Amino acid sequence: MTFPKLTTDGCLLFGTRAVRMFAYGFLSVVLVLYLAQLGLSQGLIGLLLSLTLFGDAVISLWMTTAADRVGRRRILIAGAALMFFAGLLFALTDRLELLLIAAIIGVISPSGYEVGPFLPVEQAALSQIVPDEQRTRTLAWYNLAGSFATAAGALCGGGLTQLFQQFGVPWDP
Repeated sequence: MTFPKLTTDGCLLFGTRAVRMFAYGFLSVVLVLYLAQLGLSQGLIGLLLSLTLFGDAVISLWMTTAADRVGRRRILIAGAALMFFAGLLFALTDRLELLLIAAIIGVISPSGYEVGPFLPVEQAALSQIVPDEQRTRTLAWYNLAGSFATAAGALCGGGLTQLFQQFGVPWDP
């Protein structure tokens, strides 16, 4: 199966998916360890991760139903901005209230799987910009790119934790 010819927008959609899924794969390995290092109990970590998935579902429903009215590009930019600010909050604070806000509205994935408005909006956009006869192949490559990126992110996250443990940085919860 050959890779489909893509427009600039198609290449951007593939690229953003790969970067996002790499980050999700990475987070699936290091997020719980990071939260434990901040001193959160297992119960609070579980609550935070559960609220993350709940917030992702609510935001996804809201943003995807508005995507055609507001514009797909705007929705994707808004989702990326929410993700960026959530990452900033996770990096800069250890205050539980702020971490909960970041988790609920941040469109991050503690599971390594696609969450948020990105998948349905990007698939709709790809379906619109590729010819009908290339649609299935394009979406197959799109999903494959995401799967490989997730695996690479998880591998890098595991490598980082291994490296930290090797040099005596305590990453065990």
